[in-house]
Parts: sequence; C-alpha cells; structure tokens
Amino acid sequence: MASTRSAFSALLAPGLRKVYFDEFKVIPEEYSKIFNILTSKRAYETDLNVAGLGRFERKDEHQPITYDDPIQGKEVTYTHNSFGLGFRVSREAYDDDLYDVFKKMSKQLGTSARQTVEIEAAALLNDAMTGSLYTGFDGAALLASHTLTVGGTYSNYPGATHVDLSISSLRAAMENMEQTVNERGLPIFTPGSKLIVAPAFQWIAKEILGSDAKPYTADNELNVFKDSGLSYMTYHYWVSSASWLLVAPNAQHDIKFFWRTKPEFRNSDDYDTLDAKFSGFMRFSVGFGDWRGVYGSI
Repeated sequence: MASTRSAFSALLAPGLRKVYFDEFKVIPEEYSKIFNILTSKRAYETDLNVAGLGRFERKDEHQPITYDDPIQGKEVTYTHNSFGLGFRVSREAYDDDLYDVFKKMSKQLGTSARQTVEIEAAALLNDAMTGSLYTGFDGAALLASHTLTVGGTYSNYPGATHVDLSISSLRAAMENMEQTVNERGLPIFTPGSKLIVAPAFQWIAKEILGSDAKPYTADNELNVFKDSGLSYMTYHYWVSSASWLLVAPNAQHDIKFFWRTKPEFRNSDDYDTLDAKFSGFMRFSVGFGDWRGVYGSI
C-alpha cells in the first residue's frame, strides 16, 4: 500500500511551523566495538573445533616417546539471514508534499538498517546465559559451565544467579579469564581488556577503573584496576539493566558478525501507478563457536 495525499493531508497545506520527523539522534554504532566483523561469500559459514595436543609425557631411558593425536570436535554453522524494508508513496503525494517528509523517508531506511543490525547483534549477548538462540561448539550458551573435549568443565560466569558488577565480581572475572584452559585442560592466555556495561552500571565502571584509591573504602588502599589497561564501554542494547560482560581483545574471543550483503538501497517508480518505491536489503549472521575470552553476568 502506498502513502497517499488523503493519509497525509496536513503536508499539502502551508502553515505548519514544524513537522517533527524522527528528530532524535541515533546511538553511535556499538556492535563493531564488540564483535569480530567478517565477510562471507557463501550461503553459510562453518567453524570446526579441534583439540590440539596434550602436555609432554615423561620418557624413561630407552623407552618410546608417547604419541598423541588432535581430537576433532563439533561444528557451528552461521546461516546468513536476509532483512529488508521498503515504502512507497503516490506520485501526487510526493509532488505535493510541502515539507519534504517523503524525501526524508528514504534516509529512514538507513536508520532502520543500522538499528536492525544493532538489535540482531545484541540478541546474541542478551542470550549469553540462556542459550535459547545461540550455542557454541559444546552446545552450551556463551556464559555457562562448559564441557572440555578431554573431559572436565570450566565455567566462564559466576553462576546461574545473577551477580552485579562490583570490585569483587570484576576481580573474580579477571582471575577467571587469567586461568582459562584449552580443550586439553592446559592454561592459555585470555586476559580481560574491555568491560561492557549496561547504562545503569557505567558510573560503577568509571569509579572502579578511574579512582586513584580503591573505591568505597575509607583508607587509601591502592586501586588495582587503575593502571590495569582495562577499558569500558556503555552498551545500550542490553535487555537487563544489570548486565555486564568482560571480554578479551578481539583476536582472543570468538564473538562473530558475518556480513554476506551489506545494506543496499534502491528506488524506482512503478510503471503503472507512478508510485515512488524505496527499499533496503541486507544479509548477515551472528554467532560464536568458542566461549573463551568472555566472562560476565547477564
């Protein structure tokens, strides 16, 4: 259905002081500060988990060396979804619009595309403790007790009960990531580098990371986070106002965003009705395979 003059009669008469048309600023792009942004030329992408070799075994004199084999794990598939939106307006309504509202509508497609990308990416983070939408190689949520390929588990979250951001919970997060193990149970290096917090926690994050002395104490105890190199960002797409996440540098975590087709915009006129038609289209997917390099409470 096209927008017509009868539906927007106020735009056809002079005298309006101002037409309010999405006057609010859009939140600057945030997903690209968290996700590893990749491109794809296929209908889907697949990652495979492989456990490498274990530790060296003791070798007695004149005894053979112990041989080991890598272990093939499970796969994760990223299937690109298509997204589109359009609008159409009658030739008469477009021509007679005195306030250029319909001309501005084409820019709205770009705004809608940006918001859609952010919301779809945020769905992975908001699902991090439930796993109802996204799971990794081990079939578990991003934040969970994870089963290692050779047996045993490792948890990258405080537990099923939510824990608010605080000095103690952030310290526990940093220690947990420093002690992360690979699929063979051997230590690996995945230090926390960025704290991602809901707007309600931005003040706490700033106090914890920026205070010269330890926050919330009467003495002059050293603030160990002051020179830790840890940064923080406020993330505006959390569903829970108490969510927080600590992540390693991008090269050391596996939260992915695949672009299959970046936003494309078209416009044309309908041959029969002369309606102006505008549309946008894009394809992408989000997901993760490995849970390492991430810790938090959602």
